Amino acid sequence: LSVDKILFVLCVSLLLGAVIFITYRLAYTGVNYNSRFNAGNVVIVLITSVIMLMISSNMAISLGMVGALSIVRFRTAIKDPSDTIYIFWAIVEGLCVGAEIYKLAIISTVFIAIVLLALSYYASVQKKYLVIIRGTKELNLEQVRSVMEPYYPKMGVRATNYIGDRCDIICEVSAHQEIKEEAVAALRDCAHVKGVNWLLEMGERIG
Repeated sequence: LSVDKILFVLCVSLLLGAVIFITYRLAYTGVNYNSRFNAGNVVIVLITSVIMLMISSNMAISLGMVGALSIVRFRTAIKDPSDTIYIFWAIVEGLCVGAEIYKLAIISTVFIAIVLLALSYYASVQKKYLVIIRGTKELNLEQVRSVMEPYYPKMGVRATNYIGDRCDIICEVSAHQEIKEEAVAALRDCAHVKGVNWLLEMGERIG
């Protein structure tokens, strides 16, 4: 392996890792953005390409690497399942660059980045809200529907709870924009309604 070849592979890996870094930063829709995890994806591309270079340069080294990597265990829990996508993405691109399949690495990186950004944009535009309506026992579901349908025709009901003199109704609505103030005001002015809470659904979290 020449020095020029090694540096070229590392530079290509760094460039593709930067694309992954930017994609994760732009497409992230969670609550707590982890910059260390994102930077780790760039390092994963570099390390994987180096490993692939070693394996492809010498048969004895490749057999030794298989044995060495087979005893490694990673037990760090991944909180967000979507982070697994970026880890595998970084590993695959590192393998492609290390194997000197540059065309596949570049095209696949750009294509996957576009797909992830498009999915992130759709998720940010098509928002889902949980509406928690608290009132007295006289409050009923038909009354809530009649108030909400002019603003959110596709409203769905998650749960209806009656506890003593209190009634709680949980609804789900989809919207392409922020919460409509007119809908909030209409619910507040509705008879038998004591309180209204709006929660934004973000994947498996509610904020």
